[in-house]
Amino acid sequence: MATTERYPSYASCVAQVLSDSAQPLSVDTLLNRIKDHRPITKGARSAVYRAIQQLFQAVPVAPSCYGWLSSLLKKNAFRHVLTSEEIRRGFLMLDELEHAVFFPQFFQTYQPDGRTLQIELFGGPTIEVEAYIERKTWSLRLGKVFSEWIDQLGGQGRDDLLIYVVDAMAGRYQFRLHPRELRDPNAIQGRNIQLALLAEELVSEDRRARTAMPTAELAARIIGRGFFEDELPPDDFHFVLHQYSLLRFHNGQGYSFDPENLDFSQSMKSDADRFLDEEVVRPDFMGADMNLAYGGDYGDGLLDAFGDGFGDEDEWLHMMDEMLLESADFEADPDGSFFADGPNDLFDDTCLSYEAYVEAYQESDSVEQMLSHSDFHLLEAELETLVTLEQEFGYLLDDQVTRKEHLIERLFIDPESLSDSDLPDYPDFDEPPYWEN
Repeated sequence: MATTERYPSYASCVAQVLSDSAQPLSVDTLLNRIKDHRPITKGARSAVYRAIQQLFQAVPVAPSCYGWLSSLLKKNAFRHVLTSEEIRRGFLMLDELEHAVFFPQFFQTYQPDGRTLQIELFGGPTIEVEAYIERKTWSLRLGKVFSEWIDQLGGQGRDDLLIYVVDAMAGRYQFRLHPRELRDPNAIQGRNIQLALLAEELVSEDRRARTAMPTAELAARIIGRGFFEDELPPDDFHFVLHQYSLLRFHNGQGYSFDPENLDFSQSMKSDADRFLDEEVVRPDFMGADMNLAYGGDYGDGLLDAFGDGFGDEDEWLHMMDEMLLESADFEADPDGSFFADGPNDLFDDTCLSYEAYVEAYQESDSVEQMLSHSDFHLLEAELETLVTLEQEFGYLLDDQVTRKEHLIERLFIDPESLSDSDLPDYPDFDEPPYWEN
């Protein structure tokens, strides 16, 4: 009987251990707890890092320390600028950050999971809601009760809806209405600047060779840093990154620094000084009356809309529909995966798999020379090919078995970690966008 049939995979074990823990865990603690679920093999550390890369909810909170997104969300607070249509029809259009807040598991499979949420309307009833698609964008169907609750409080478009996470695991949340007249613009702007700086820091630390860091991954990493545990949440995620940060959105992929438009003299200023020479204003939703829908191309036209507004709401919605349709035509990503290392990453400084190899090599008594990053991945690919052939044909030739065993010893890799099949890979970019699923 195959090993994968006798014991749960490393990916399953990591998911189980992290989701069972109320606190983030170091990799060493993860390994110790995995022993309760399966035997630990020689390449266990590398296998754990591989599993972490497969799991969207396994979020880094510090070097070699990871938490489970659903647990990290507890007592977090978020801000959503309401539109008149959302109030009138009783729904909430979600960006990637909000989608991850309400449905933490969604970005693992990009498929709806049928999760029902319990949302307490502060001072009013508790309602049960589910996700649905509104204008090709994932949304929450809140219904007539939500609209009536807003009306009773005298709410209107451009008011803020504050979202509090009570228990993301159980799907329990609380909504509070915050009239725009009560906003503290200076305090909120300060939080916006903090969010922009943290996002820039996380993107600059990204060592994978890819065009951009996916928006959902960036949002999860910011949650992992505990940013939203503050009682005062910042403004809309996309708006803040566009208006306050040096990051730019790449359609269908995420955020990265834009070298062509980056003013290096400006970027060399201290973090505090960067915002002294400019006045950043809150977007004017009076004319646009539409919150940012994720997945579109936020170009100059959209940013102009923030400042000038559209006099005709139909014109705005038509533009948004065109943007969402265009987003379905983006080119496929070369490596075909949101979070997998791209081919150019072989020549980058490091990655989690290579770090695990280096650590295992230093702890071993190996007399062979330590592999370079690119050499490690070349041999890793060879081992993965042999494992795949063995799975497909049911056996290997004697020379192939000998080569496989040599690579296992040389790379400190558990071959089982190369064949974990209980978790789906992230979808290729040439698949339909997830809001059309």
